[in-house]
Amino acid sequence: MTTHPATLWAASNCWSLRRAWAAARNTNTSDTRDGIRSPVYGTRTSSGGHGDPTGDHIAADVDHHTNTARTIDEVRANVDQAWWLLASATRDTPMPTGPALAVMSRLIPACDPATAHEVTGYLDRADRALRRTLRLGDDHWPIPENPACPACGVRMLRARTSNPDSAQWPVICAAGCLCIGETCPCGMDVRQKRTVHIWPAAWATRTLDLTATEMEATTA
Repeated sequence: MTTHPATLWAASNCWSLRRAWAAARNTNTSDTRDGIRSPVYGTRTSSGGHGDPTGDHIAADVDHHTNTARTIDEVRANVDQAWWLLASATRDTPMPTGPALAVMSRLIPACDPATAHEVTGYLDRADRALRRTLRLGDDHWPIPENPACPACGVRMLRARTSNPDSAQWPVICAAGCLCIGETCPCGMDVRQKRTVHIWPAAWATRTLDLTATEMEATTA
């Protein structure tokens, strides 16, 4: 299955933010335990569109004692923008139910690459803000034996490990090298100019000769 790099970035950023939210909930001293909710996200209107999202419920379960109001506002604004983009781009896709970020994880594969690229920016800003406030590191882990990036040669390949299924961990070049298009030696499924390199887990299995178990062992 061919996956556009923009889709991989959006999906991995969404999982990273979900993991950061889980950490925020673990520090929560309030009685709220139902996570980031989207009570009207995905409500179908008579014309078939998505209902209006309500940002009031985003970040409702983050403790004000451990997170600043500014961070909460920043996360809420970015998640709302990402949601609007996904809702507009997936009008013909049946809306899943569940917490907002879980729903977004399921919608991202159905959106076009251009939308996925925009969604990535909003989710990345929200994730960085929350992790900075919680003093969490990123979800990047070194690849076993530290192989070189096939594009730039720098030995900074990292697995993004927020997805609980290690068989789904994408691999990135943390050096930030950019794809040069069709002639790029990166080996991405879709080679697009000025795209930061990211590969699906299957690429690591095929190209780096790594199993999911070996990938998972990097976090042990």
